Amino acid sequence: MSEQPPLASPSGPDPAFEQYAAPAWGQASPEPGAGQPQGGPAPYPVGPPAGQQPYQVPPQYMSHPGATTHPLAVTSLVLGISSIVGIVLTPFLGVTLLAGVCSPFAIWLGVRSRREIRADPRRYGGEGIATGGLVTGIVGLVLGVIALLVVAAFVIFLVAIFDGVA
Repeated sequence: MSEQPPLASPSGPDPAFEQYAAPAWGQASPEPGAGQPQGGPAPYPVGPPAGQQPYQVPPQYMSHPGATTHPLAVTSLVLGISSIVGIVLTPFLGVTLLAGVCSPFAIWLGVRSRREIRADPRRYGGEGIATGGLVTGIVGLVLGVIALLVVAAFVIFLVAIFDGVA
C-alpha cells in the first residue's frame, strides 16, 4: 500500500475547531460549557408556544376510563392464535382437527364481541383485540381448508398409486 499524507485543511488547522477537540487519552475532560457559547435555546421545547393550545386527541381515539376489555375479545384472539399454531404444527403433531374447530369459534366470538363493544363503548373496550381475533380466526380457517385439501390430495394420490399395484 502506498503511504498517504494525513488529511488536513489546505490553509492549515482551523483555530476555532481546536477548542472543540476531544481531550487526549488520559487527560481530564474540560468542565461542561468550557469554550462553548453561554445561553442559547433550550435543547427541547418545554411546552406549546405562547398563545397556542396543546395538541388535543380526537374523541374517537380517547379511551373511556371505566371501559374494560371485553372477555369474548380475548377469547377470540386466543382461539384464533391457537388455530394458526395448530395448522402450522400439523405436520409435526397432527392437530388439524383442533385448529379447524377453533377457527369458526374465533370468528364468531370476534364478530360478537366487536358488535357488543360498538354498542356500548363506555362499558367495553378492546375492539382491536376483537378484530385481531376475527382476523386470526379467518386466517386459521383459510389455512385449515388448504391443509385439508392437501391431505385429501395426498390420500387420493396414495390410493391412485396403490390401486394400480393390486
